[in-house]
Amino acid sequence: MRRLVIAVLLSTPLLTLSQNRSAELDQAVQEARAAYLALKQAERRRDEGVESEPGERIGSAAGGSRPTEQYLARQARLEHEVELARKRYEAAQKRWNDLK
Repeated sequence: MRRLVIAVLLSTPLLTLSQNRSAELDQAVQEARAAYLALKQAERRRDEGVESEPGERIGSAAGGSRPTEQYLARQARLEHEVELARKRYEAAQKRWNDLK
């Protein structure tokens, strides 16, 4: 009987650790999924933002046009958002892989 009590007492922390690990893994999967979706959205916004908006091009003497600083700044911002989303996704993936 004493061995049974000791076995139960020893197994309880292991069960708790297993449940905590499972919860952490579930959370890491959800974070990775959310980060992936955010990355895809940022890439879509960047890709859709390639076309210049009204006022973002200026005429040149040769009859053509070139992008304005506004356009270049918007492109840089969109690319920066993609890079931040990519880093977030990579960090979430690493956390998930570390927990597996």
